[in-house]
Amino acid sequence: MSGLILCSGRKVKNPYPVAELGISLHSGEELCYFIYNYVFLLEPDFINEHLLYFIRTELGMVKLEEKIRKWIADRSDMAQILYMILQDIHYYSEAELGGFKAQLEWMRRARPSERAKKKADYLLQKRKYAAAIQLYDSIAGGEKDQGMTREFMGALYHNKGVACAGLFESERALECFERAYEHLEKEEILKEIFMLCQMDESVELPEAMMLAVPAEQQYKWQEEYETLCKHLKYSGKAKVIGEFWEKDSVRKRAGIQTLVTEWKQEYREMAKL
Repeated sequence: MSGLILCSGRKVKNPYPVAELGISLHSGEELCYFIYNYVFLLEPDFINEHLLYFIRTELGMVKLEEKIRKWIADRSDMAQILYMILQDIHYYSEAELGGFKAQLEWMRRARPSERAKKKADYLLQKRKYAAAIQLYDSIAGGEKDQGMTREFMGALYHNKGVACAGLFESERALECFERAYEHLEKEEILKEIFMLCQMDESVELPEAMMLAVPAEQQYKWQEEYETLCKHLKYSGKAKVIGEFWEKDSVRKRAGIQTLVTEWKQEYREMAKL
């Protein structure tokens, strides 16, 4: 999680781990924040003995733990229990709770494919690329439902392509972007394909697809790409990149390749399942 969370309650001695995102929750307020912002990631087994122990022992909220157990015994669904947790900890306002309730209602009405894609998109946002790709593939190869429209599948292939690009799997990313364009026919996807091929010379620009884009537009994209490269040269890892830029072509290529390899490893570490 990013940003600051104002915590008025006690902090715990043993944080509650959230393995899927690689984080730990240190207070009741952080538990609320996680539930509120990542509700689409929660599986039915989220309400388990480990969580109940955390609420009772670490947060000291004995009455809340007892209420949850009663609701479980009454066969209440998880959405009702999540809403009750947010109400009892009092971290969000009534207006915010209303927004959360609307999300729960969307989840109740959404088709399985829509809920699964929402989860995959959350994983993509958190740069859990491998897990996102696995879920996108599961949706595409799983049982079909009415939510899997042409637009839905186009967005799915596009986002899978973004995840593949995040893992530096350019050929897979290109294939996904092409399929996304077949479904959506949006020029911005052609631009992403163009940029991908500029960044990785090992993948070729699909000639048939680029025939749909005027040469003038491609020239503008080229200029934009070169501007981006210059910006990269003088910002972020500017010192390291700048040193490579000043070398002769052979040493520059070798140096940049080494740097790219390091970045790939960094991304792959973040993208583990």
